[in-house]
Amino acid sequence: MADNMSHQEVVSGTFVLTPAAGKKLIGIGVAALPEVQHAFKNGRLAIANGTTTGYVIEALRGKPVQRFEYCVGLITGGVCTENPNSDHTLLMWIDGKETIVPFPEFLNELRKFGRDDVFIKGANAVDPNWIAGGLQTNPNGGSWADAFGLVTARGFNCIVPVGLEKMIPSVIEASKKMGQARVKYNLGSPPGLIPLPSFKVITEVQALESLSGVKATPAAGGGIGGSEGSRVFVVEGTEAQVKKAFSYVMQVYEEPLTAVTGEVEPTKPPNLPEGL
Repeated sequence: MADNMSHQEVVSGTFVLTPAAGKKLIGIGVAALPEVQHAFKNGRLAIANGTTTGYVIEALRGKPVQRFEYCVGLITGGVCTENPNSDHTLLMWIDGKETIVPFPEFLNELRKFGRDDVFIKGANAVDPNWIAGGLQTNPNGGSWADAFGLVTARGFNCIVPVGLEKMIPSVIEASKKMGQARVKYNLGSPPGLIPLPSFKVITEVQALESLSGVKATPAAGGGIGGSEGSRVFVVEGTEAQVKKAFSYVMQVYEEPLTAVTGEVEPTKPPNLPEGL
């Protein structure tokens, strides 16, 4: 929103986005970023497994993705689990041509990336400083540990789409408490948490602002009956900007929850205090 806009020119509006609607909006926003469009059409673009990243793929392809099948690690039933229904492949585009990369080979593909190429991977936490964090249930650190050094050393684009349902006070402080060898008890797979301070984070706020030019402010949260984790937003801008923001909201606000369409199990059995 332009700083020199007079008070009389500013209008505002409010709406609620469920986590699913927020993910879809984020997917549209990430897909529309200039660097993503360039890599999608003219360079290298890799999109890691996840439900939010699945919405980025949908926006780029213009057709639905099997989002549950495209995620590997997930939180469901109150625990961190791995998804045995995933085929452990990720999608990649090279000069506009789509290809499927087996998960063990993705690191070799990342080594071929240059400064204008893009890697997109979701997160499990984000804080008010727009630092994202990724859970690590793999004892060797998993895909974030594999990718982090390459991305930061070489400096190509890494975009992290993450919904505000995952907002926590501080990713850095939380990371100091987490760790598979640090915690004594667990219900589900005990994870570490890797902070991702140098990557481009896109939440619903950044998506709304980049897509329409409004200033977006989270104002409230919560809900029941499938609206748990929802966020209330206020958007401010010109009449045209607010209208454009609402046009995107209308595209996503009825998005259904991501269904669990297969069996999932924790990678480790519970380890609970005696007597529980």
